Amino acid sequence: MEKTMTVAQSLRHARHDYLNELQLIKLNLDLGRLQEAQVIIRSHAEAAMHASRLSDIGLPLTEEWLLTANWRFPECCFHVECLAVKAPSHLDAAFRRFLESFVETAKERLDSYQAFHGTILLISTTASFEMNITCPGNWLNLELSEAPGFTVRKECSEDSTMIAVRAQMEG
Repeated sequence: MEKTMTVAQSLRHARHDYLNELQLIKLNLDLGRLQEAQVIIRSHAEAAMHASRLSDIGLPLTEEWLLTANWRFPECCFHVECLAVKAPSHLDAAFRRFLESFVETAKERLDSYQAFHGTILLISTTASFEMNITCPGNWLNLELSEAPGFTVRKECSEDSTMIAVRAQMEG
């Protein structure tokens, strides 16, 4: 069952994360570690750029899922990169359902103290859109749901798994 968040809950999580990062930057500056502080600032600038691109590709439901997943699923930590410039918007709800199902299925296989770290990369060409989920570990036995309109491919190596969700562009 999908857990949703209110705007107030989302803002509370964002404020908490923001204050933690400010404290980390201040700590590094107080310790004279200018380079470490700059790395943190630069990583947040890059994350903001990816979030801005994500908001422009026409997938509001998927965007909401990606922006709140780390708060909704504390055992998971996703790093999101969006290089896509457009996406098949008619598949927005299906992409969100896929992501929700993927995380729920993955959570069932995690040990109680195990964290799930992954990267989600969104890319597009004029003809296709792809969402690549990369995570450490071999998830060969992880069953993935598919939906009409996109394909799902899983590649497992000894120490990592990549799941590619691919769809054709509209029109």
